[in-house]
Amino acid sequence: MKTVSLITAGVLATLVAIGQSTQKTKNDGELILDNDKVKIYQYDGSPGKDVCGLGKHSHPAHLTVLLTDANVTITTPDGKVKSDKMKAGTSFWSEAETHTVINSGTNPIKCQIIELKGQKK
Repeated sequence: MKTVSLITAGVLATLVAIGQSTQKTKNDGELILDNDKVKIYQYDGSPGKDVCGLGKHSHPAHLTVLLTDANVTITTPDGKVKSDKMKAGTSFWSEAETHTVINSGTNPIKCQIIELKGQKK
């Protein structure tokens, strides 16, 4: 039993030391990495459901990487609606924004959003 406790304590200490964590966030994204350089979330969106946050939500400037093909419908705060069809592996940069993003396709969507921290100008 002592061996299991020591191993568990060692694993936890290592995770804390390298600054990584995995946890669900309030918008159902999974925080897969959070250190002094980046914060990476992974999102899964079922057909007809939200993709990268629940309802109207905001993100700071970020890089999005699509892990699957995606058909999405994006609505901006001013009511403009845009539909996009993108292939797995597509990456794009977005400045800070508020939107609603719905999976308008027939397959689940998986993507990662990468936020940079402490960048010098």
